[in-house]
Amino acid sequence: MRSLAVAVLLCASSLPHSALADQELVISAGKGLDSTLIQRDSIAGAEMAGFSYAHDFASFSFDSGLWQWWVQGSYSYLWMDYRGDNQYQEVFELKPVLRWYPAGVYHGWLAEVGVGAAYLTHKDFGEIELSTKPNFALHFVGGYRLQNGCSVSLRYSHFSNAYTNTPNPGFDFASLNWHFSF
Repeated sequence: MRSLAVAVLLCASSLPHSALADQELVISAGKGLDSTLIQRDSIAGAEMAGFSYAHDFASFSFDSGLWQWWVQGSYSYLWMDYRGDNQYQEVFELKPVLRWYPAGVYHGWLAEVGVGAAYLTHKDFGEIELSTKPNFALHFVGGYRLQNGCSVSLRYSHFSNAYTNTPNPGFDFASLNWHFSF
């Protein structure tokens, strides 16, 4: 995982500056969640680390604020000890993301929602037994963007097959994220 992160950073730093104006690298750390929200079983003992790359491809100003469409690719790695067994789960995501700045400027409070596709490398993780490895991905974000373009955010992520197959227990985690804009 470390070598993949280094490769992404090296690749991003080698692109010309003008091509990087509306892009982000997001570094994430978080925890699995219990069955309080959408998922049926708990992975509350899981730890999570990951990163995302996002590109802003459209921005619109309205009376309600500044709205942006992003495309985002993400990789997350979760691990936990479950009944004496060291388990891990890798999650690959690709999705469009809608971001909103209520103040109408590119800094300050922000909210975000994304819906797309995900691939999970294992059907079983902790108490959760998924029926499919391909899943739908959904996330909600609240955060704050600084004047320098960097942001901090809290993200809730949910993965499930949306009842295209049974069972559909779902898979959730929360993360704290740091966004590097370039």
